[in-house]
Amino acid sequence: MDIVKVIGIGLIGAIAALLLRNARSEYAPMAVIAAGIVILIITLSALSDVIVAFEGIVDKTGLDRSLFSSLLKIIGIGYLTEYSVSLCNDLDCASIGKKISLAGKITIFLTALPIVMSLIKAISAIVS
Repeated sequence: MDIVKVIGIGLIGAIAALLLRNARSEYAPMAVIAAGIVILIITLSALSDVIVAFEGIVDKTGLDRSLFSSLLKIIGIGYLTEYSVSLCNDLDCASIGKKISLAGKITIFLTALPIVMSLIKAISAIVS
C-alpha cells in the first residue's frame, strides 16, 4: 500500500470539505465520504497480500481453515466498524456511531465463539 497516496487523498478530501463548509456546507459531508471511500478501496486492495500471507501460515501449521476464516472476519468487522464509527463522528452523528460500535462488538463476540469453543476443546483434551 502506498501510504503517501492515502495521505494525499485524505488531505485533499479534508481541504475540499473545509472549503465546501464555507461555500456550500451541504456538500462538505459528500467530500468526506468520497475521500473515505477512495481510501478504503486503496486499503482493501492492499489487504490481499495479508490474506495470502495468512493462508501460507495456515498451510504450514495445519490449522483448521474455519478458524483462519473466523479470525479474518473478526479483523474485518473490527476495521469496518471503526471506519464507520469515525465516519459518523465526522458527520456529527456520534450517537449513531456508538450504536454501530456496540453492534460491531456483539458481532465480533458472536464470530469469535467457534474459536473459543475450539480452544476449550483443545484444553479439555490436554487436561484429560
